[in-house]
Amino acid sequence: MEPTTDLATCLLCGAGASPALNLPRFAGAACQGCAQRVGHLLVQDPTQLTDIWPLLADDVDDEPEPTVQRADGKTVELRQVIAEMKRELTVEDRMKLAEMYGEIGLIREQLEECGRVLVAAPAAGLAQRALDVLFSEELCSPRGIEELRGRMFPA
Repeated sequence: MEPTTDLATCLLCGAGASPALNLPRFAGAACQGCAQRVGHLLVQDPTQLTDIWPLLADDVDDEPEPTVQRADGKTVELRQVIAEMKRELTVEDRMKLAEMYGEIGLIREQLEECGRVLVAAPAAGLAQRALDVLFSEELCSPRGIEELRGRMFPA
């Protein structure tokens, strides 16, 4: 879905949103500021959002983290090498990575990567792509907007 330049009311903060990032599942839109806040929540502590995105729940994995040997002979965890490589990616490439994660069934990683895209998204089109994934019927709980609004704007 494409963002719209029409003025809409953000389902999260209630302010006017232009461009409006469409959330068709919830019959409304979000502003870019709220989209970025959603990204920050996902990046900061995704395990606190499992009521909104159940697939963020920690998988108990007793397997040791794989290690790789660097050219200098040091052995490091694979996750560290991947994190270093991701820092070099553009926001567009990170969105492509999120979409690829979804295609291969790494949903938790897909959700977290969408959060990083929202934090950094310079263009409404990229933010819209990330929101399309995050608020899809398959990944987001039916009460996702209400739960998220409560987290973002506690009474």
